[in-house]
Amino acid sequence: MNPRNEPITLNQADVDAKAIARQPSCEQNPMATESTALLAPHAIAYRPDIDGLRCVAVLPVVLYHAYPTLLPGGFTGVDVFFVISGFLISSILFKDFASGKFSYETFYVRRVRRIFPSLLLVMAVVLSLSVAWYLAPALRDMAETLYAGAIFGANIQVLSRNQGYFDASTKENPLLHLWSLGVEEQFYMVWPIVAASIVALPRTSALALQIVLVVGSFLLNVGLLHAEHPWSFYFPLCRFWQMATGGLVAFVQRQKGFETRSPDMLSVLGAGLLLVGYAFLNEASPFPGVYALLPTLGAACLIVAGPLALVNAQILHQAPIIFVGKISYALYLWHWPLLVFAKARYSDDAYRPFYMQPHVLLLLAFGLSVATTFGIENVVRRHPSPRIVPLLALGMVLMAVLGLVVSLYPAFFSGPARLAATAPVATATSFVTLDDDGQPNISRMPRREPPTVAKLLAADSDWAPNDGYIPLSPGSPFGPYDYGWVLNPGDDDNLVMVLGDSHAEMLRPRFKFLYDQARRVGKPFPTVVFLALGGHPPLDCVGDHAGHVAIVTRLRPKALLYSSDWPQFFRPTGEAPHDVPRCCAAGYRDDCAYQSWGDVRTLLRAFQDEMTRFQDLGTHVFASSLNPEGRRFHYRNMLQGGDVRAIAPVRLSAYRHQHSRLVSLLEGAIRGANATIVDYARNQCYNDVCEVVSTARGEPILKDNDHYRPYYAKYYLSVLDQVVDAVYN
Repeated sequence: MNPRNEPITLNQADVDAKAIARQPSCEQNPMATESTALLAPHAIAYRPDIDGLRCVAVLPVVLYHAYPTLLPGGFTGVDVFFVISGFLISSILFKDFASGKFSYETFYVRRVRRIFPSLLLVMAVVLSLSVAWYLAPALRDMAETLYAGAIFGANIQVLSRNQGYFDASTKENPLLHLWSLGVEEQFYMVWPIVAASIVALPRTSALALQIVLVVGSFLLNVGLLHAEHPWSFYFPLCRFWQMATGGLVAFVQRQKGFETRSPDMLSVLGAGLLLVGYAFLNEASPFPGVYALLPTLGAACLIVAGPLALVNAQILHQAPIIFVGKISYALYLWHWPLLVFAKARYSDDAYRPFYMQPHVLLLLAFGLSVATTFGIENVVRRHPSPRIVPLLALGMVLMAVLGLVVSLYPAFFSGPARLAATAPVATATSFVTLDDDGQPNISRMPRREPPTVAKLLAADSDWAPNDGYIPLSPGSPFGPYDYGWVLNPGDDDNLVMVLGDSHAEMLRPRFKFLYDQARRVGKPFPTVVFLALGGHPPLDCVGDHAGHVAIVTRLRPKALLYSSDWPQFFRPTGEAPHDVPRCCAAGYRDDCAYQSWGDVRTLLRAFQDEMTRFQDLGTHVFASSLNPEGRRFHYRNMLQGGDVRAIAPVRLSAYRHQHSRLVSLLEGAIRGANATIVDYARNQCYNDVCEVVSTARGEPILKDNDHYRPYYAKYYLSVLDQVVDAVYN
């Protein structure tokens, strides 16, 4: 027993004591991460191999972000950082508490000197570039994370938006990576209290307390993984076990008589666990969960093995690896914003100039990291002035205020938003081009006006499909859905219902346009009810759909329209069919390995049966097919840096060929139910040519990859008129 927990050398007892004595302490080595020249009494023995482990942690993260398929599990390097931080912080705390020298002021001053200088610089650069390059929505997202990151709550901010780490929307945020700093700082807030208790307790009780904390946090992480995945990833209590594991290693190594058995084998095991995680995990892996044991135990094994173990001495102790480890914090901060901004400026990789290619940006990140570490971070950390910490704190407060203000008024601060505001949107039918049958057609004529940067940027925020509609009231006969909207309420005998996802929502401007026309000439117009919610296809795989079906069955509308982004939910990569087939995740968040073509056929058979039942009830059923969409339609892919690049149309035949199997199954189901196919391509394409910008005004047709802009839906989608006509015919 060692109730006083007397501190000893952090390495392999007497075997390594002389070797460690020859190494400079964290205090003596100006690059040591956890102390400064001002804090010599709190120094712990410097281990170069831990700087090497930092390199092994940061490089996979950087490579994964630059080339996701090269090292698909590289994102787990962040977990290695968590273990390192827990080990180093706990080593310092245990030493200070045991010697009676701990001071909360000193502890947090050390954190400020270590973290704030580089972070403030990166935040300032990101804010400046975001104001210059980002439209209001993206600027707002960045500013919210800036504000949260300045108070070390970026992980909570991202969590509050229910965004997963691998979601496409989060990958556009240049400060997303601050989530890990938030987790670490939240750990630092509570761990000194825990460390004090550990030092005060007898060894057995202290060990038991730490095991309970590690296991409890790990089980919470596993428990929330499938039910609330973002919580498992971002919530600090689901991550504390990894830092507490580092603390447990520090505690065990402090014990008198501790000696690592088979350190070489342990170091090889640790390296193997890290490599397995880096090579075989990917975005589709249920992570963190049990798989987080790979980087966590791998890092712990390497730390326990000690600096003289095989991998540590032969690999982690090499000068180039140690050097990268020393700049790892700055490299982590710099690399992500550079990659994100390059993607924002040049969405299409094929059109990026060489200086915006990932490998060039990584070289730039290395250069900036060296300059930041040696020219700013180390200088500030060693500076003796007592004013340094208040100035750094004031700078972080200023950054938080700027983030808050910009997040509240993004359109005012966004340079591109001000430019986009100068581009007028079509407001009259005189701009509409017609096909040979007199129907609106966006691709009928040669382009009269060229697209401009302002016109392209204006597409980003052009989304107001609910104008003129009334939200459903809580007691509405159309259901208790807060996402329901109604047009011209009161004529329930002449009712049109629309079910679907955001591809149903985007149709609302056309129905409002037809309603306004009918009112002007005194014609009757039906009540139109939309039960549509983004990411929720009108299929059995969605929970709300059964309720929608019950409402349609009860109300028996004259006409019913299904509209959805079918390719998003039917993109199977699996082989075996399932008893309960699933739709693919919205937003293309995964590779949909859990869906097979057999599942698609099962879901579409159920869809056909549902449409048949409604047809038998006397409802005229309509359902949309696939319409051309994709990256070519996104305004970002029409820009090359700050200029408009050549914009080519899409071929309808090529698009339908690409999705030929789904088109055949979907349209077969619609015809099998004796329902009517609604083909949006009739208004969008002419003679196989589908323009991505309007021929009349040079404006993007879609606001993103797949959503029609309100002006286009309003003036061009005459294919929807048959739905209203069916009520009175």
